[in-house]
Amino acid sequence: MVLQYADKDLRDYLSENFKNLQLIDKFRMAEETAQGLLFLHTKNIVHGDLNSKNILVCNKQIKIADFGMSRRINEVSTPSCTEIKGMPAYVDPRCLKDSNYDKKSDIYSLGVILWEISSGQPPFKLLTPLEIVWKILNGVREIPVKNTPFQYVELYKKCWDKDPSIRPDVSLVINTLNGLRNLSTFINI
Repeated sequence: MVLQYADKDLRDYLSENFKNLQLIDKFRMAEETAQGLLFLHTKNIVHGDLNSKNILVCNKQIKIADFGMSRRINEVSTPSCTEIKGMPAYVDPRCLKDSNYDKKSDIYSLGVILWEISSGQPPFKLLTPLEIVWKILNGVREIPVKNTPFQYVELYKKCWDKDPSIRPDVSLVINTLNGLRNLSTFINI
């Protein structure tokens, strides 16, 4: 098997390059992540462990990786929270209560990743996994980063909403990010 070489995962890439990233770069990374998720969702595949360590950066292009928890939506073995060994900051609160993963669970994780792209830091980085679970189950989310465009903040807040019916479809996420990216090329938002 021959695989493409990845420079870094998204977490390490942000850690090392964040201060040099322009807003348009962040929007591009967010949009490429959402595009990868759209590909999975159109194939009726739920990733199940989407986080910044499972997103690779290859020549500044985003690639989703680590499909060990991925399942077709119709499979009986869709993982539940008791089976999840992932990173709790990215896990849909429903799944922490033993609900099955679905597309809306991946959207929750995407929202956390969008916040991470805007902040350059992992979510709840100073907390233990148990403290993170407690916060998430109690509706606590990371604070929006100062000077982040309002539309971007509203997008990731909808993605990580506790109520899955509020979370947008990945196509809407892509359209919003594409609009923000196009707008940012004309004005400094």
